[in-house]
Amino acid sequence: MATKKTTTDIPGASAYVLRIELRGVKPAIWREVWVDPAISLRQLHAIIQAAMGWDNAHLYSFAIPGSGRAKHYWSVPPQQRFEPGAARGDDMGFGNQSQDDARATVAQVLKAPRAKLLYLYDFGDDWEHLITLKKIITTPEPLPLLASAAYICPPEDCGGVYGFGDLVEALADPEHPDHAEMSEYYDGLEPGPLDQAAFTELASAVAALRPRPKARRAR
Repeated sequence: MATKKTTTDIPGASAYVLRIELRGVKPAIWREVWVDPAISLRQLHAIIQAAMGWDNAHLYSFAIPGSGRAKHYWSVPPQQRFEPGAARGDDMGFGNQSQDDARATVAQVLKAPRAKLLYLYDFGDDWEHLITLKKIITTPEPLPLLASAAYICPPEDCGGVYGFGDLVEALADPEHPDHAEMSEYYDGLEPGPLDQAAFTELASAVAALRPRPKARRAR
């Protein structure tokens, strides 16, 4: 029986160009990644973590946004969410109506350019990302690939969008009452544009998620 090939196996195959933007933060923190449309949302989760620079230390969920309030994650009905078992409560028998993120592919939820998907990371800080399918391209590049990026990701557990805003303000102002404490606690953190070294580190983390070439069997 022939093994089903993915786009990463075929030179010149198609790739989805995704823009992943962290909502509520200015200037915008975003990443452009190229992915195989056949991957699962759970695999996309790993790519987002690597591309953004998160630590993968909290629960996450995807959701198909609607209109009005449903443009944001917590207003999306459970049936339109895609979660791992722990978030869905499967291990506790709650029978949540959300779908399994390991069984849904990127192509199934993002069907045409400009289609959108929500990704929520950390059900406390509530980092909501807006994922947009910009276009579908043909490329021989190995996937996934981090093509471009802007601005450094917030640190984990800093209090979400508002906490991050307060942190940036405190770090930038030596006269701020919390400057010394925050500078010591977040030693080395410099919110702002990504330099080449930081981009290369993120790109390498994304590249590390590429499928390993299959070993050829000896005849």
